[in-house]
Amino acid sequence: MPIQMNQLFDNIPKLPQIPEVVRTIINQLNDPRAEMLDIAKNVEKEQVISLKILRLVNSAHFGLSRKISSIDEATVMLGMNQLKTLVIASGIVSSMPKIENFDIRKFWSNCFRTAVYAKWLAERISNSGEIAYTAGLIGNLGNLLIHIGLPSEANEIDQHTRAGRSSRANFERTCLGFTNQDVCAELCRRWKFGGELVEAIQHSGEPLTFEQPSPIACCLHLAQFISDAVEKGTSEEDILAALPLPVAEKIGLSATFFNAHLAEIMALQSKLEGLAD
Repeated sequence: MPIQMNQLFDNIPKLPQIPEVVRTIINQLNDPRAEMLDIAKNVEKEQVISLKILRLVNSAHFGLSRKISSIDEATVMLGMNQLKTLVIASGIVSSMPKIENFDIRKFWSNCFRTAVYAKWLAERISNSGEIAYTAGLIGNLGNLLIHIGLPSEANEIDQHTRAGRSSRANFERTCLGFTNQDVCAELCRRWKFGGELVEAIQHSGEPLTFEQPSPIACCLHLAQFISDAVEKGTSEEDILAALPLPVAEKIGLSATFFNAHLAEIMALQSKLEGLAD
């Protein structure tokens, strides 16, 4: 790990921690033997997460026919996969501090959108949609840590990125010696997440610089590109013109594929906006 990144983590007096139930679910995403009913009972013990989930599922976003009053009921109404998504998202959001002069709601909105896009793309190439979703959700947490530990450098990077003079990753490396994805991957190691998820995040900023980039990293890179463009109000035509096609082609997706499906991707909804309140 670069010395400078050690200094960043040293500058953060209280590193964000996630509830054990969230770590357990993330590390069991590809385990068909995982006892999710037991996990649901553990979720109920995490009061902050439970309250966030119940408030969200009872909101207009989910449009359920009756009020849900327990995690068990939420599991029955939504299904275990949806519950896993909500637990991971609410646990991650709850673990992150508010940052002065930082639009955290806009940040999470981008993360939620990126996660949904990444899941959809991963499933198209027969890869793990759940790992892609989780990678999309947490893949920009390095940006938050840079804002906490190195606020002046973070603001300079934000201004440079908005000006569009070069890629964010290039400027981060010039300014800091590492990238947002490097920081996020290190955070995930400290949180003891599995290697597949860590690798996907580590590769996602510039996947083609790796000899064998993770397919999920390529999905995440494309999802992040589209999500950022949506945030800026970029037209579908302009997104297609600027799409990083070499990354798409690495996982067997062509320009024709995106011409046919980009509108469908952009129409996807996360239903998680209420978690950022």
